[in-house]
Amino acid sequence: MKNYIKRATVILSLVMAMSVPVNVHAEEYSGEPTEEGVYIAITGETEDFYSNEDIYNASISMYDSEALALYNQYLEQAPASISEGEDFAVAALEGFTQYAVEEGIIEDTVEQRAAITKAVVRAEFKLVVAGGNVLGYTAAATLLNHSLQDNPSNLSYGSTTDMAKQIAGSTECTTIVNQFKSDVTGTNYVRKTNSGTTTLNSTTDLHLAYNNVNYSATGVKSNGKWTLTITFTDTYDFDAQSWKNAMTDNALVTILNNYAAYAQSIGAIVPYNVTVTVQTTF
Repeated sequence: MKNYIKRATVILSLVMAMSVPVNVHAEEYSGEPTEEGVYIAITGETEDFYSNEDIYNASISMYDSEALALYNQYLEQAPASISEGEDFAVAALEGFTQYAVEEGIIEDTVEQRAAITKAVVRAEFKLVVAGGNVLGYTAAATLLNHSLQDNPSNLSYGSTTDMAKQIAGSTECTTIVNQFKSDVTGTNYVRKTNSGTTTLNSTTDLHLAYNNVNYSATGVKSNGKWTLTITFTDTYDFDAQSWKNAMTDNALVTILNNYAAYAQSIGAIVPYNVTVTVQTTF
């Protein structure tokens, strides 16, 4: 079997050939996030699922990982004359979709050809997700992984989740809390709300996961004690350059150099909304 990273590198050379007209049947994606206001609430108990989910594609009745396995099987039997080179990715993806039709894996429709192409692209792109996890960028890897599907749900992380605890421990969140304390100290307030924007970049993981976010900090005083709830709101938007700067593996840098724009243009990476709620008392 060909080396996995090597396969990813040649597949991702597709972007380098984007100026050449191809017929991979990957439709252009508009880039609109999922319906605003509808969120999946995530607790500490459900957090692992959204960190590791393998996406199921109903239109072709298979998971991304299954599409990749079929693609690798196809590559193993591909003629040696088309198994290497910068143009291999285009030819291989076209050949694979045709193979999938002829083998009865998918129907011969534009929609199913596009779906299986995106599934393969997403599965290959999950190399970046895996690389992020290895480097400790767990929040960024989780949010990127969730974007690798059609119509990803908006996510709302509760205060008991690791995502919330990470932000709570950041210097940016500490600054917001300290500012709130300063605003209410020596006053008669029993309730107050501060809002604004901040840049979460005190760690590489936060920078890759969120970067520029809005926040609303609402405090309520009861029996002399303040309970402060801070909700951070962001639209997940993959930043290829930031990921490139953070990667140490040359194969992953190649993916980010050659592949991210193509993945976004066909809807392999889809934006969605995310909120993270932090709570503290003082």
